[in-house]
Amino acid sequence: MEKQIFRCQSCRVKLNIGGLDSLAGPDNSHGSSGHKQVPNIASSSFGGSKVDDSFIVLDHNKSKGASGSNRNLDESFVMLAGSASSLRQAPAHASANGIPLQPLDSKFAQMAKVFEIACGATKVDQPMCHDCAHRVQDEVEVSIKEAQQECAAYEAAIKRLAEEDLQPLTDQEYVEEMKQAQEAEAAEKARADRLEAELAHAERELSELGASSSELDSLEERYWHDFNDFQLQLRAHVDERDVLLNKASDMQNSAAHLKRLQQTNVYHDVFRIWHEGPFGTIGGFRLGRTNEAPVEWDEINAAWGQTVLLLKTIAQECGCTFSSYRLIPMGSYPQIADKRGTHDLYGPVSRVMCASYDRAMVMFLTCMKEFADWIVSQDNSFEMAYAIDQDKVANMTIRLQFNSDSKWTKALKYMLTNLKYCLKWAITHQKLERNASAARTSHNQVNASSVRQ
Repeated sequence: MEKQIFRCQSCRVKLNIGGLDSLAGPDNSHGSSGHKQVPNIASSSFGGSKVDDSFIVLDHNKSKGASGSNRNLDESFVMLAGSASSLRQAPAHASANGIPLQPLDSKFAQMAKVFEIACGATKVDQPMCHDCAHRVQDEVEVSIKEAQQECAAYEAAIKRLAEEDLQPLTDQEYVEEMKQAQEAEAAEKARADRLEAELAHAERELSELGASSSELDSLEERYWHDFNDFQLQLRAHVDERDVLLNKASDMQNSAAHLKRLQQTNVYHDVFRIWHEGPFGTIGGFRLGRTNEAPVEWDEINAAWGQTVLLLKTIAQECGCTFSSYRLIPMGSYPQIADKRGTHDLYGPVSRVMCASYDRAMVMFLTCMKEFADWIVSQDNSFEMAYAIDQDKVANMTIRLQFNSDSKWTKALKYMLTNLKYCLKWAITHQKLERNASAARTSHNQVNASSVRQ
């Protein structure tokens, strides 16, 4: 048979009922380990009497007056025979000392009945362990204390009312006060209804404001998205604008530089023809010599080299070819060749033994005259500053033999002046050719574009 156990109805631990030890026999005097002791129900509730003595069982043959006025606490319960039969279902057994005992299951049933009666009387679930019983006891004491405080407060209120010696209201006063109270109650109810209506209106407004706030939040979020997109587009536009501005600035600088380059001619920079006193200069080198300024032959040779190189360069640039002579610029050692050979156009030479040098200078002057005639054939308005006639420039011979240094130097100066005139015409012709070429290129591009369209 399954072992009957009791548990605390509060903490659900197993209980060892101490009162069963004396009822069940000496072998069960000690509870199993781990079980909490429960207070002896018989001794704590009924003043130390046994559970068997806590009930008075009346049989049918027993006189109804058996329970007299001298009945003690042990006889506080009266059970009829029909109800007591549940407590005596098993036959009694004798203990070691001869006391009749009942079986343990019957005792458990009796204890369960006792716990049920205790629960109905105390409104607390039974059985309980010591800890839970003490906790319930503390709660009951607190409730008792609070009830006592309430009683004291009621007594103080009654005493105060008695001291004030208030007279009861008459019927008319009672009716008037009730009417005033009812009116006040009605006013308060109307005020409450009005406040409730205002509260409902405020709640509706709050709901509408919440919806408006949600809409504003969505609008704000969309605004910030649009703002970020606009910022990105603006930044890209600014970057593109900066690139275009930089390109425009570079184009302006390039155009200004191109204009300067167009206005600047390499011939002017490399072959700058100028004058210095009685001397004509080219590239900073003096051509000629005088008694007052005996120029070294190295400088004169360098000037002749620049002069020969310039005439040959502009003649080739313009497309002019010399018929009888060929210019050979070789730095400071220029030469001029004809069908019979070459002639040196550099010194030093003596005034007596200078036939080859004089012939080279005359051949150069002839080439210049031929180039000037070619220019006139291209442009009738062209005219040199000084006329050239065989070996003379402005009726001054260019030969060094039997000639004074001053006259020879002046003839060379006039020759450089005529060369400068030829250079100026060549530069102008070059610009015109460049412009015409650009116009033709633009016209061809326009025609090609129209054809594609």
